[in-house]
Amino acid sequence: MLLEYRYGGESPTRLGKLAAELGALDAAVIVARGPVAIRAAMHATTTIPIVMATTADPEALGFVKSLARPGGNITGIANLTWELDGKRLELLKEMLPRLTRVAVLANERNKSQFPRS
Repeated sequence: MLLEYRYGGESPTRLGKLAAELGALDAAVIVARGPVAIRAAMHATTTIPIVMATTADPEALGFVKSLARPGGNITGIANLTWELDGKRLELLKEMLPRLTRVAVLANERNKSQFPRS
């Protein structure tokens, strides 16, 4: 088995070119980590299977049609942590019964950090 690695390093914009290189190698599978790398792999090939090595919400990010039926050539692991936020608040309230205010800090540009309405 031969493994080919490509890293964007300090410049994630290089990932498109690197993904195209991997697509040209006719690999059996491409493993992509993070939204920028996954999107680059999507643009590089529609035939080689792409495995997402965790990403936030692949449906919200447009990587798959739905979690139940992803379609296309992408599969992998979704890290849907926002779905656990309600339970986390319950546990926090249990530990700190007098808790009345909780603040949240997030990147509003990252749509996957927020539940879909």
